[in-house]
Amino acid sequence: MTALEATVLCLVAVIGHLMALFWLCVEEYEVDLSRDRIYDLPIKDPQVRRELKNSLHTPMHALILMAALLLGLFDARGLWSFVYTLVLTALWAEIWHYASHRAMHLKSLHWIHAEHHRSRLSSPFTALSFSFTEKLIFDLGMIGGMALVGLLLPLNWFGVAMWFVFYLIINSYGHANYEIRGETFMRIKGTVLTSTVYHALHHSRYTGNYGLGTRVLDRLLGTEWPDAEAVFDRVVIEKTPLTGLRERVER
Repeated sequence: MTALEATVLCLVAVIGHLMALFWLCVEEYEVDLSRDRIYDLPIKDPQVRRELKNSLHTPMHALILMAALLLGLFDARGLWSFVYTLVLTALWAEIWHYASHRAMHLKSLHWIHAEHHRSRLSSPFTALSFSFTEKLIFDLGMIGGMALVGLLLPLNWFGVAMWFVFYLIINSYGHANYEIRGETFMRIKGTVLTSTVYHALHHSRYTGNYGLGTRVLDRLLGTEWPDAEAVFDRVVIEKTPLTGLRERVER
């Protein structure tokens, strides 16, 4: 293992907690980034403590990535292999996250996902709060799926690892109770990409909006909340947070 590989593994192991703490402080100290509150409801200290406890096993993805490295998986190197591996990992993540996430909302499998949904009002640390089983399934599915792709073309370990870094950075504020994107977001990028508001609706309403970074599969499979854009406009443009977890917004 090289020094660079060890450094990336350490980054993957800690970046989720560092970013969750950062975004929690942004809200706590009312930094300008948190000005557009989604729900006008408090996040109580017991929830944050529970999420912190659950987050202790979150860095297992670093251990699985280390195992993949030691086994000689993803041994391509170079800029081009890094780029296409990163892109392929992002594409697989959209498919795997949607499929596994929606499956875990089935009655027979929901016990795996139930711990994450104890946080009806999500916080940055909700992004790290999963049952051990759910985290293991997601990480093995992500890295195992890419290992299968690696049977067809050479993949770069750094591309897979850096996807986890980007995911952990984005997912922490993707679970915050405030929206950092501006009102122009929904006109262009927001037609494809998810937002913090988008995922907040999944937590508060318990179903729908299953997508990770994009709305594509939710739209194709009819699982998107129809007022998702209206809620975004109310929070970001009208500066009026929702007052109840099941509140709906009409255009």
